[in-house]
Amino acid sequence: MNQRRADSTVSMPGKAETTTRVLLLRHGAAEGSKEGYFYGSTDAPLLAEGEAQVREAAARVKGWLMESETALYASSLSRSVRTAEILSGAMGLGLKPVIVPGIAELHLGDWEGETHASLSDKEPERLDEHYRNFVHSRPPGGGESVAELAARVLPAFREICAREKEKNVIVCAHAAVNRVILCDALGAPLESFFRLEQDFAALNVIDLHEDAPLVRAMNI
Repeated sequence: MNQRRADSTVSMPGKAETTTRVLLLRHGAAEGSKEGYFYGSTDAPLLAEGEAQVREAAARVKGWLMESETALYASSLSRSVRTAEILSGAMGLGLKPVIVPGIAELHLGDWEGETHASLSDKEPERLDEHYRNFVHSRPPGGGESVAELAARVLPAFREICAREKEKNVIVCAHAAVNRVILCDALGAPLESFFRLEQDFAALNVIDLHEDAPLVRAMNI
């Protein structure tokens, strides 16, 4: 009879204590978000509404903190940096975010500043082709594929986690960035990318054990 291999991520007596808790957030609503613009690597600032969303998220983040030191990280884009600054103030952390360019949002090339509707009018066949093969397809004008995003983001994220072992690590990032990190933590293929929702100011919680990551919460 076939025996199922025990899942090493299952919490059970004797399991090693969590070494690192990652609190992975998406920034709040930014300029152009209500209109549905693709702003990817464009440095769109937070809206007042986005700042309010981050302040509301602070209580959720605080509720997940372990009794250990806390580190704070952001990408090089201002909406990420501002999200981290607001969180730090609202939570009384007194921390300035460490800036990591490697976790900046997906670069959309010539599609930056466009909307799905505008691209559907201008180049519908190219857009359809892109979404059929979104893992490896690049937007025109030097855009990144999701696979290229993962190749950039995951080493930067792992370096952050290795540097901050046994701490709470708050990482203020972006929707596409968070999706590739979550796919990796779940052992899911990048084809699952669009199955993971990331609302503005969403919180994801990942515990890093020595054997495997444990995703405790997503998009809360």
